[in-house]
Parts: sequence; C-alpha cells; structure tokens
Amino acid sequence: MSTTPSNNKFKELLDKLQQESWQLELLITGFAIFGLFTSLQPIKKLWYQAVAIESYNKYLFPIVFIACVVLIVNLVIHVVLRGLWIGAIGLRYVSDEIDYDALNYSKRFTNYLRKKVGSFDKYINVLENYCSILFAITFLALFYIVSFFICTLILVFVGNFFIKSGLFSEFTGTMLLGFFAIFYFILCIVIFIDFITQGFLKRKEWTSFLYFPIYKVFSYLTLSFLYRPLIYNILDDKFSKRLIRILTPIYILAFVLSTFNSIRSNYVLKRGSSTT
Repeated sequence: MSTTPSNNKFKELLDKLQQESWQLELLITGFAIFGLFTSLQPIKKLWYQAVAIESYNKYLFPIVFIACVVLIVNLVIHVVLRGLWIGAIGLRYVSDEIDYDALNYSKRFTNYLRKKVGSFDKYINVLENYCSILFAITFLALFYIVSFFICTLILVFVGNFFIKSGLFSEFTGTMLLGFFAIFYFILCIVIFIDFITQGFLKRKEWTSFLYFPIYKVFSYLTLSFLYRPLIYNILDDKFSKRLIRILTPIYILAFVLSTFNSIRSNYVLKRGSSTT
C-alpha cells in the first residue's frame, strides 16, 4: 500500500490511528513519568560532579535536567487531563447529555449554563483537543530546549577556540571573540523576535528577504528542520497557541522550583551561645 499523503487509504489509516492514539499516549506517558522522576537526582549528582572537576559535561547536564523538568510538567498535566477525558467518556455512557431542564434551575441560570457550559459532547471534545495538542507540545518543547542550548554551546566552543586554542594571542583572541559574540548575539535576538511574535518577520516582504538567510542558517544550527512541520501545524491553530501561552509560565515556575535544594549543615549551636 502506498503511504503518500495523497493516497486515500493512507488518510483513512491516519484517521483511525488518530482516534486510537490515546491508548499509546497513556502508555508512553506512564513509562516516561516514572523514568524521568527517577533520573532527576542522578542527573543533578552528575551535574555537580562535572562542575567540580571543570568537565565539559557541565554544559550538557543542565540541558538534560531542564528537559526532564519540562517533560515531567507536560506529561503530568497530560495524564490528569486524559484521565478526566476517560471519566467524561464513561459518564456520557451512563447519563448521555446534560439535561438542563431536569436540574430545575431558574430561567436565568438555565440560559447561562446552556451558553457557558454547553453540551457534554463539546466538553469531551475540548478535553480531547487539549490532550492531543499537549502531547505534541511536550516533545516540541524538548526540541526547543535542545535548540536553545545548541545556540549557547556554539558561543562557548567558539570562545574556547579563540581564547584557549593557542592560535591567537590573548588580545587578538579576545577581540575576535568580542566581534563574533556581538554579531552572533544580534542574530539570536532576530531569531528570538521571530519566535516570540510567531513568525512576524516572515510576513512582510522586505523583512522576509532579510530574514530568510538567517532562518536557513539557524534551521541547521538548531536542528529545527527535524521538527518544523510540527511547529507550523501548531502555529496555524488558535487553540494550540492559547495552550502554549498557558504553559509557558508553568514551565518557568516549575524550573525555578526545581532549583531549590535542601542542604544539611553540620554546624551545631551550643547551648548558651549567642548568634549576635
């Protein structure tokens, strides 16, 4: 059977897989959450060891740790929403649609609930959309994190080349690194502006003409060519963009909370001593 996008049988197969994908989502999510939670402490330990011995791995472990935190946040939210979706499906089998007349509320509240709550099928459909999009965004966020740190590591490695390679004097290496860092930082700012505005630089003819070479170069540097179809399929949907805006502060909060450490001290305050 041909698997080209224009083939009708292939489209039917995709539609079938789309309807049954929730089972695979839950299976993957369960194993992933368990593995990610158990790996956080070992990753932290290896990170601290790499920093202590000044190993280049100290640049790798922050990427892995942040990626794990983001994946855990997304997957836990996904499990909760998917569990709510399964519960709603089961409830629909028992009681079907919401019967607002049977609630015997006043006309004011009945009209309000019909407008704001709507049908139970609509509620189930919204949960399904959230779950499916969130599962895709989970791995897209992982790619974004990897891309961000690739951009950072490029500057680190170029700095080591100019300063520590021995090919340049200290003054010449510092000057070359400074010029490169300024140029590279400006390009990164341009990419970030297009990312935050969700493609503003691609919409105008003159900005797209100037931005296109930068876009091509960074698409290879950040490996975005591997996940670009996923990005544009999310960006063309208002529902998906709204979910991304909701998740962004959650990512920041989760990462900040994950950096807090409880450190035990061997200091013992003797009885009768003053702390002043």
